[in-house]
Amino acid sequence: MDFIIDNVTYELITASDVIRDGLGIELWNKDKHEMIAEIFRNDNLRKIEFFSVECVLPFEVIEIFVAAFEKNVGRLYQD
Repeated sequence: MDFIIDNVTYELITASDVIRDGLGIELWNKDKHEMIAEIFRNDNLRKIEFFSVECVLPFEVIEIFVAAFEKNVGRLYQD
């Protein structure tokens, strides 16, 4: 899913990770082709983890990011 805020195009990508045993959603700055943040549901550790690079983002981007995690990934751990 792509969206534009303050003339920056962002992309959300849902991805599974076999090595870390879970599912996450990545936030990309599509204009710069770089990943900005990730919310990852680690099914093995039964934790939800957040990773980000150091950057300043409009809060609206964070709201969309978290809502997409809840909708596309969710908090139900898989065995």
